[in-house]
Amino acid sequence: MPGMFAEGYGLLVTKLQTITGLRVFDDPRTLNPPCALVEAPSIVMHTNVEAEMEYRVVIIAQGTGDKRVLTTLLDLADLIRAAKIGLTSARPTTISYGGLDYAAYELTINTKVVP
Repeated sequence: MPGMFAEGYGLLVTKLQTITGLRVFDDPRTLNPPCALVEAPSIVMHTNVEAEMEYRVVIIAQGTGDKRVLTTLLDLADLIRAAKIGLTSARPTTISYGGLDYAAYELTINTKVVP
């Protein structure tokens, strides 16, 4: 049985996977842009039984960051916003996985978990 932190991570991945039009990965080795990658969370304990988990979710598109790529990234970020799952910020960036550079948006999602 997974612990509280693993369960919280799995719950966010599952919620993101229910968003129509969004491909979600939790392992960068399996990326297939355009998609979202859920990275390891930061955790703040409020009590021994309540935690806030902050996730970096990276929306990734193929291309050099032209207008078409920007539109794709913004549309995918908006799908997550519309799901109302704790999106608090978004910023454009470029990321590298497997020796390839991708245009991306780094989203911050905050959730609370209790066992």
